[in-house]
Amino acid sequence: MRPAPFFVVVLLGPLTGSALAQAPPEPPALRLPMGSRARLRPVAAPGGWIRGTLVGADSVSIALLPENAPPIIGSELRLPRETVAQLELLTSRKKHWLHGLVIGLAAGVAMGFSFDVDPVRCELDSDYFCSRGEAVALGGVAFGAIGVAVGALVKTDVWTPVALEALGPPPPPVGRVEPRLHVVPGGVSLGVAVWF
Repeated sequence: MRPAPFFVVVLLGPLTGSALAQAPPEPPALRLPMGSRARLRPVAAPGGWIRGTLVGADSVSIALLPENAPPIIGSELRLPRETVAQLELLTSRKKHWLHGLVIGLAAGVAMGFSFDVDPVRCELDSDYFCSRGEAVALGGVAFGAIGVAVGALVKTDVWTPVALEALGPPPPPVGRVEPRLHVVPGGVSLGVAVWF
């Protein structure tokens, strides 16, 4: 019998058991890109968004430089994290050229049915189309191109929500001491209440 390996297992067994019983490490806190466009919705005003530039975000507070605020020290808005209902970052801007194409084509086809068509005059006068198909096709192409151009100029912001829990665990609550005064028969009692 070889007692050495048994002795090693007996000594190392409690150490490995405590190492396995430890909780897994917390994931690192999310780091947001400072200086990006952001919007937040406070708990106190659930219908309104505050837009601006993200100055800071951590497990304690979220700081935003509101739109139209001067970029000087002290002009940022800093809210405790628990007072923020929702935080979103601007990730891109979406162009609407496809919507413009569809609207332009529909308008062009509809206008094509109202254009003047005359197979005889079309050879001498450019104000007339030779066939209804030519009028509808040319109207659809022309107005479709205009719709694509206008739709490419119209842009919509695309916002991505941020999970506030990913900024890290909230700080532990701070203890509080509050004196209490009670009126009792025959006098007054003074006490102290402590919260952690």
